[in-house]
Amino acid sequence: MQVHRALPTRKLLESCALTIGTFDGVHRGHQSLVARLKTEARGRDLPCAALTFEDMPYCLFKPDECSPLLTLADEKIAAFAQTQLDHLFIVPFTREIADQSARQFMALWVETIGLKLFVGGPDFALGRGREGDIASLRQIGMGMGFETLALERKLIENGAPISSTRARGIIEAGQVELTRQFLGRPYKMAGEVVSGDKIGRKIGVPTINIAPHPRKCVPKNGVYAIHARFDGETQNRNAVLNIGMRPTVGGLKKQTEFHVLDAEIATPPKNVEIEFVARLRDELRFDGLEALVSQMKLDINAARTLLTADERG
Repeated sequence: MQVHRALPTRKLLESCALTIGTFDGVHRGHQSLVARLKTEARGRDLPCAALTFEDMPYCLFKPDECSPLLTLADEKIAAFAQTQLDHLFIVPFTREIADQSARQFMALWVETIGLKLFVGGPDFALGRGREGDIASLRQIGMGMGFETLALERKLIENGAPISSTRARGIIEAGQVELTRQFLGRPYKMAGEVVSGDKIGRKIGVPTINIAPHPRKCVPKNGVYAIHARFDGETQNRNAVLNIGMRPTVGGLKKQTEFHVLDAEIATPPKNVEIEFVARLRDELRFDGLEALVSQMKLDINAARTLLTADERG
């Protein structure tokens, strides 16, 4: 898959099929749309491409109301790579884009990638004031030489459509086990390793602290069984992670820290990718460090059992 980090400004392709969307999470609904795009493109002997944005378009207008992201830009690229698209355009959503009419914006793709087929979701709209819905794009396409198709149904899970908003709510509620049903893969979160206060090491359960990206959707405070990968490694390290305020030790700010099971980490990594497997419990306040350590040992045993089962499939 060829990745483009800017809108095209010159002729790139003679002909192409295209879809456009925010695609936060690249969830199973998005995957279904891309699969339809690929099927339709294959039948017309066209390469296929997607345009998506680094952040949600409405954040340009309401920056204080932005929802956290399920997928940051690099994560979105990795998720799209699994769909085997030919081209991915991932760009910032700018005022220049927002101010274009639907006709102007679609003309860009006709001129640069030879747009012949556009496939959108059932609620799709683009252009200034969201004027370019599917019906409008069909009319525009008739004059510009491209066909417009709509994915007529939304994918349903547990009686309701799969959506980024719904997936975000599940993650914020800590229900990480359900994310596989929505995303088609475990939920992941990366972070830079930061210094901690070494309390874990003092009580015999050393931890590594990470700082997630400020725009990333972080699961609800609590304790989780996770797989951790260090500095781009492919090796999974089983671990137990805590997100929260650490009330037993008088914590004053939210922290994200994890303990690697059955291994000593001599040299901490610089960056870590976390894959959530299961939620173990809520964050609790204990009467003292002895009670905390006893519970942590129970958490470690529970995580070990769950993670071993997860590895076996």
